[in-house]
Amino acid sequence: MSTAMVRSYRSVILSIIFIWAFSSVCSAADRCTISGVVRDGSTKDPLTCANILIQGTTTGTSTDAQGKFSLEIPPGAYTLRCSLVGYKASFTEILVQKNSWLLLELSSFDVCLQDVTVYSMQNSAVAQEEVSALTLQSDAIRQSTSVMADVLRSVQMLPGVSSNNELSAKFDVHGGDANENLVLINGSQVYEPYHVKEAPNASIGIFDVDMIKTMDLITGGYSARYGDRMSSVLNIEYREGSKERLQGQASVSMTDFSGLCEGPIGEKGSFIIGARQSYLQYIKNMIGVARQIHPAFYDVQGVLAYQLAPQHKISVKFIHAGDTFSQDPILNGWSSYNPAYHDPSGLVGPLSLSQSDSTEMHAQYYSSMIALRSVDVLSSDLLLKTEVSYYDQRESEHSGELKPYSSHFQSGSVDGFYRGVYNRFYNNDLRIQTLEINSSVEIQASSFLGMRTGANYLPIFYDMKYSNKRTYAELTNYDYKTNKYPDTLYAIQDFSPPATNLDSIHTHSYKLGGYIENVLQFGEHVILNIGGRVDYFDLNKDLTWSPRILFAYKIDDALTLRGAWGHYYQSPVPDQLSSSEASDTNTQSQQAIHYVLGTEYNRILNSETHSFLKLKIEGIYKTYDNLISDIFSTYNETLRYSRKNDAVGRATGLDAFVMYSEPGFSGWLSYSWLNAEQRMIVDTLGYFPRGTDQRQTIASVATIDLGNTWDLSLRLAYGSGYPYTPSIAVYDNSKNQWNWIVSKPNSATMPAYRRVDVRVSKDFTLFGLSSSAFLDVSNVFNFNNIQTYNYTFDSQGQPTVEEIKLWPILPTLGMAIKF
Repeated sequence: MSTAMVRSYRSVILSIIFIWAFSSVCSAADRCTISGVVRDGSTKDPLTCANILIQGTTTGTSTDAQGKFSLEIPPGAYTLRCSLVGYKASFTEILVQKNSWLLLELSSFDVCLQDVTVYSMQNSAVAQEEVSALTLQSDAIRQSTSVMADVLRSVQMLPGVSSNNELSAKFDVHGGDANENLVLINGSQVYEPYHVKEAPNASIGIFDVDMIKTMDLITGGYSARYGDRMSSVLNIEYREGSKERLQGQASVSMTDFSGLCEGPIGEKGSFIIGARQSYLQYIKNMIGVARQIHPAFYDVQGVLAYQLAPQHKISVKFIHAGDTFSQDPILNGWSSYNPAYHDPSGLVGPLSLSQSDSTEMHAQYYSSMIALRSVDVLSSDLLLKTEVSYYDQRESEHSGELKPYSSHFQSGSVDGFYRGVYNRFYNNDLRIQTLEINSSVEIQASSFLGMRTGANYLPIFYDMKYSNKRTYAELTNYDYKTNKYPDTLYAIQDFSPPATNLDSIHTHSYKLGGYIENVLQFGEHVILNIGGRVDYFDLNKDLTWSPRILFAYKIDDALTLRGAWGHYYQSPVPDQLSSSEASDTNTQSQQAIHYVLGTEYNRILNSETHSFLKLKIEGIYKTYDNLISDIFSTYNETLRYSRKNDAVGRATGLDAFVMYSEPGFSGWLSYSWLNAEQRMIVDTLGYFPRGTDQRQTIASVATIDLGNTWDLSLRLAYGSGYPYTPSIAVYDNSKNQWNWIVSKPNSATMPAYRRVDVRVSKDFTLFGLSSSAFLDVSNVFNFNNIQTYNYTFDSQGQPTVEEIKLWPILPTLGMAIKF
């Protein structure tokens, strides 16, 4: 090659290098392009209309519908301010020398102020410096629940939560009962989020785990936008369907079958629909538990979303759930013979006894919700949300109970018999309808002040028909052998409670609510939320005002101090009302005051592997006023309210939590201490434990990657035992028989609850489709856990305490296929 040609090639190469350098390195006279994406730090969703501003200048831009932005600026050192209404503004130092790309993440004010934990799987990229309090992804939900995937059961493994019953999806938070928890789905309230309602201590959540994007649990001190509940807020967020292609999955296990389908609607919309059908009766029969009971349920739910414009999105979500429950009329009875019976008259002689019991039950439940939501991002400083939701709940319960019994005795010249029969017919038909209208506005008034305000109107329709008919008939005949004319008595007595206006409720009412929150951001370290809400319930003419304050102080990059104080009111439900007529003498709202203080430490241990450590400790103190007391019946395991504001209470709790995640392992351990008690306003008992008072609660979940797409999950649950009201056997000499007498409220404690679960799962390919299978063993050590006690008499009339036990060791198989 000649020298000239070499020079020519060298010139071409140098020209290319010069052109590339000129296009990527900016001179003082040129400008560089800074582009990137802004997304939510917790959900990783792109954020529309986020404001990008060069601090100290008027130069800026906004993100598009995909969260993307592009900005041209001269080379130099700058501070980039990113802000969006509802989010904490971020400040990023950048040195501009060439075209560059940035990933910016914003933390919502809720994440900063509320204590939430992100439960991520191993190898997940979710770990971050500011994480929200108690958020679960759908995969983590499966690892933290047993028997069947249930988001409400996974809540039971979180700090501050207790529930000593693997059969039930209900949970208690910091001494409050299950009715004190506000449950939301994409911001809409779900009033009865349970299947299997007829079983008093068993239930299953209605939510589809495969549709869940996040689940946030706030265990106290929540902000003013949340109303009408005293203990906690559970906000479940359903994801939108895939906008890329039609896809879905099918799952089958020993308890239920479920399917899900999702896909695009045109270029701007999407849908996701899931359905589930149970066959619980088969697994019950397999393990030999309550063969005469037949529960079954189904549900269908979905979300349809459409982007009308980059700043305007509408969505429709719906849930329909149905249950059937029946109990076969199985005859249970006994008979005995006692040759030395002492009857009340002092006669001595042989006695034969017989008794039988037959109960039949049928029940149906339906609940439906549909909600239309509109979100308008009017600007980076103004956001408008409007939602209209309709809820319909129907319950129909019918049962009959028959108890015939008889005795025969002989003594000297007396030959007598005694026969009786007890009948009980129970009917309850209930329908609740609501139509709720919510509207809220979020405003970024200045660089340090954000405002959120909203109002809601809730018309309510109650229709209830209730009857509890009980009769007792007896036939007695004393045949004196020396008397040809026996003395015979026949009597029928009606023990039904007197009819009241609450046996049949047909009424319309409404609730009104409004709130305002002022969020102040002081630099990078302090956030303060000062707000309050007003609520009015026309059925009891109750107007309440709830002031609330939340604060967060970020001590350094890893350590945050949080606190909250506020008033929380909860209006009565139908079976708590003292009257069906609108009146200020009707049962009033219950009240709780929260005092919360805690600290949280988050450290990313390795940014490449996303290993992180989280530590948290939190204390809470609550006072209760205007409580509606209740009585738990061990006979039929039901809870009945006094329908009066006749009690006050208090609760003190301390939670400790540690979570660790690295490639191949993730898990957490939580410990909670609690003292919850109440007293009747007019009595001499003083304070006694609430039914939710469990002093020690421990929960742990761990997931281990075994390699070759095998995973092992371990779950441990321990509870020191709930209080209960025992009965004491007392012998009545005048009637020559034993009686059960109810003792002081919650004066005894149940045995400790213990459970260890193991789950092994495997991912594989089946017919070219992504598939997975699992084996789940609940209560692997077969611990003997007691649910409650039943106080009865044996065939000799002696008092007997029957232990009502929870499930023994229970294996479950299942698999899922994605297409």
